[in-house]
Amino acid sequence: MKKILISCILASSLLLSNSFGQLGLGYSKGDNSDNFLTAFGSLNLLGNIGLRLEYTKNMTENPDFSKEDLSRYGIYATYTLPLIGGFSLTPKIGFNKTDSAFTVLETLEKVSDSSTDFTYGLEANYAFNEKMSLFVGYTDYGNELKINHIDTSNLDTANYTFGFKLDF
Repeated sequence: MKKILISCILASSLLLSNSFGQLGLGYSKGDNSDNFLTAFGSLNLLGNIGLRLEYTKNMTENPDFSKEDLSRYGIYATYTLPLIGGFSLTPKIGFNKTDSAFTVLETLEKVSDSSTDFTYGLEANYAFNEKMSLFVGYTDYGNELKINHIDTSNLDTANYTFGFKLDF
């Protein structure tokens, strides 16, 4: 009986949500002007409450480094709040793992760092139709990277993203 009840609740929550999930792709500009590519996939679990997996990768390098490799992997809980006329807001909270490897310009010293931080963000969405929407968002990745003997204040700890989402 318990399994049937839980199955009915999950099935009804999927039917009440606007979509089963989303795939998204966006261009991100870091708070210190680096360029990133962001991709994500999300599933709506209960109505408009969802679970998102997100990946962000740098496309440009900071001028203090001859080589910069920065990747962020995130898992977020999301809630899409429908507004009027195809507009909606999607706050997200979760955890983000940052992997980075740098080669310092003048010394050619190779350094790396990996950290996991609490992360939050907010997106504003506009749906063109039931399957496609545009979004603009902000994500704060938490603390700065801590790398010995290197000034990391110019590295990005947040980004501004715009892109599109496909609902399925």
